[in-house]
Parts: sequence; structure tokens; C-alpha cells
Amino acid sequence: MTLTEAAFWTKRFGVIALGAFFIFTVIVLILTLQGGEIAIPKYQTANYACTQTRDEFLEHKLEIPSLQLAQGSEMLFQIDTDTGKIEDSLPDIINVYRFNNPTQSITSQADAKVIAQKLGFNPDTIMRRSAESYVWVNNELDTTLEIQAKNLNFRFKTDAARIREAVKESALPSEQEAKNYAAGILRTLGMYPEDYSKGDHRTTYIKVNPDGSFRKASAPADADLIKVDFVRSKSMITIESNIVGAERVVQTLSRKIEEPPIIETPTVNDKQIEVYTFNTLVSFPQTQRSNITVYVGAANGEIQDSTMKYIYQIDYTFWPIEVEACGTYELISPQLAIEKIQNGQGSLVYLYETNGDDVVEYTPKKVKKFHIFDVFIVYYEDRTELEYLQPVYVVSGEAIFDNDTKGLFDFFYPAINYDIVQNKIELPQPEIKPESNTIF
Repeated sequence: MTLTEAAFWTKRFGVIALGAFFIFTVIVLILTLQGGEIAIPKYQTANYACTQTRDEFLEHKLEIPSLQLAQGSEMLFQIDTDTGKIEDSLPDIINVYRFNNPTQSITSQADAKVIAQKLGFNPDTIMRRSAESYVWVNNELDTTLEIQAKNLNFRFKTDAARIREAVKESALPSEQEAKNYAAGILRTLGMYPEDYSKGDHRTTYIKVNPDGSFRKASAPADADLIKVDFVRSKSMITIESNIVGAERVVQTLSRKIEEPPIIETPTVNDKQIEVYTFNTLVSFPQTQRSNITVYVGAANGEIQDSTMKYIYQIDYTFWPIEVEACGTYELISPQLAIEKIQNGQGSLVYLYETNGDDVVEYTPKKVKKFHIFDVFIVYYEDRTELEYLQPVYVVSGEAIFDNDTKGLFDFFYPAINYDIVQNKIELPQPEIKPESNTIF
């Protein structure tokens, strides 16, 4: 072989080798990126870590009460989303939390007295004390207070005649003022939880009936109270920017989840990182209601306290949730949730005429057809204690009643795939980026 020929074949093999290396590199990158869309272990594989065994967790499967339909209703559903189908774009695996349910404290009565005093009662004049609750009555202001001994949840009420009289003397505050007064009294009581304080709280104008019951006011000018429902939220998924693959995960979830993430910049080990939190609402057995509600009215001239003079009723039920998730769990598909609801296995949690009065108690209605407009995920909190905060699918849309009038509906169905829950899985810790590259 001549030198020329040797040089030719050396170049040729060099090109072939370089090409082979390039192809190998591309294949490795493709294999690395595919299957790495969610490259953070706990959101790639559920760890089922809230209990040691699957049977322990399955003892707490959600059982959600359902409103009843009138006899003769049809369970006929039609998909009427923007695309005409149910998009499978929701997360597959999300956080589950443990409720931090309190046990009764030896200082329970003393703590209840502090609350009573702040709400305008003589703390030493308890009308009734028992193992379950403490009760106060203020005859001068026509108010009553009952506080649960175990957890200090309470209900503060004012007589209906007193409320109706106050609004004759002065005007109601604005909706924003009502929100401020409602938040103010919770702060005064030291009972304004952080996961409630960031929400855009809902307001409803209320008319007080002569018998003391409430209904929705026909107009603000006709209202006696403004009802402020406090909105709670919790993180479905939390991604820290110092984890390898975090940027890709955040981009993927931002396409899937309609609500943009909340971005915080804490300092970890003297280095600033970004934390991306994808939140969703915490909902209740009836979606128009809340576990913390404050009723704000016209100023009561007999009360000097600048905040308390506007407060006429507080319904306060708070179940503390641990800050960190106890585990991650895989969900069923939204399509399967709809099938279960169509088969009568879902829970109807809202059904009222469009722009109707959803303050009054629900009465069964006869439905001809349900048009589904949206499917999304919320967490479920009950009126009574639960062990775990778990996700549910909300299937919502428009109902056609038997007289062809229309209304709005919400169905719940538990989102966790209980059939595949496993014993606790120990997953590897996520890989951390070098310290010089912690923020994307």
C-alpha cells in the first residue's frame, strides 16, 4: 500500500469513526431525554409513602357525600369542552398530605376563653362547658358563641333582628372592605392560616329572612350582609431549581397545568434557588361553600372595636395540614373518572339554576342532560376530620332540567388510583446541580 493510499484510508476510517460517534451520541441523548420528561423521582414514580403498607392507606379511601337528583333524572352526559374531547393533560402523579389533627389540650378551656374575649364575651361567664364544647351568650349584643374543646373550631352568631336593624342605620361596606374586615378579625384571633391567606376570597350578598335563615340578595342594595368565603390552596407538585432536569419538568408541567406556578426564591445552603409550586384549590362537600366563612354587615354602633363592629357571624372549621407532602400517588385518568360518574359512582356536589340562589339549602332537581365543559383536580376537605388530604376530579358544566331551564353542576370523583396503591417505596434522591448553576 502506497503512502497516498494509506492516507486516503486513514481519512476514510476517521470520517466513519467520527460519524459513528455522532450517531451514538444522538442515540444516547434521545434515550436520555425520552422517559426523562419528569426526571424527578417522586413525580416519575409514585412513592406511596404516607403509610408503610397499602392496606393502611386504603382504609382511608375517600367517601364523598352526594346530593340527590329528583326521581326520573337521566344520567346522560355530553362532552362539550373547547376541543370536543377530554384532554389527558393533567398530572399523572401528585402530592398527598397528612392532616395534623389536634388532640384536646389541657389548656383548651383557657384558649377558648381568649377567643371568647376577643369576640366580645366575658370569658368567665361560660353558659355551658362539657368535654365537647364551651358556650357563651351576650344578651346585650344578642350574640352566641360555641367553641369545640378538641380543636377550637367555633361558630359565632348574631340574632337576625339585630342584623336587620343595623343595616337600617348605616350602609354595608364595599366588597373589598368586607374582605379586609373578615381577614382582620381572623388575624386578631390569631386564626388566619397561611394556606388561606393567599387566596382570592369569594363574596356573596346575603338577605336575612325573618326566621333567621339566609338567602342570596337580589341586589347589593337589598342585602343585609356580605358573606366572605375564604379560599384555601395546596401544592400538587413542587420543583426546586437546583435539581437536575428541573427546567424541563417545569416547562412540561406549565403546558399541562392551566394555572401558572408560584415562584419563590429561598436560600438553601447559602445559595439562592427558585422553587416552582403548582397549586390547586382545596374544596368541600359543596363547592360553593367554605370551611371558614365570615359574615360582614353594617357598622354596629354599640361596639367600639374597629373590626369587630362589622362582624355578625363566623363559621370556623380549620383542619391543619402538614406543610410537606407525606407521599406521592398515581391518579386515574380523567376519562375514567367521567365513566365512573356516568355509571352513577360519582358524587354530585353542586346543582343550582344558572344565577340561582345557591345560598339556600339544595332541593333535588330533575335533570335531562349534563353537558361537560371542564375537568380539573382539587383537593378534598370534609366538614369532619380526615386522615389525609387527597385529590379529586371535578367534572363541571351545564345541566338541562326537565322544564328546559339550565343550571350549573359539579361532580366529584376520587382521583387516586386505589387499585394500584402499593406499599411504601424508597425512591432515589434527585441529583443536585453544581452549586454554581442552581437557578435556571
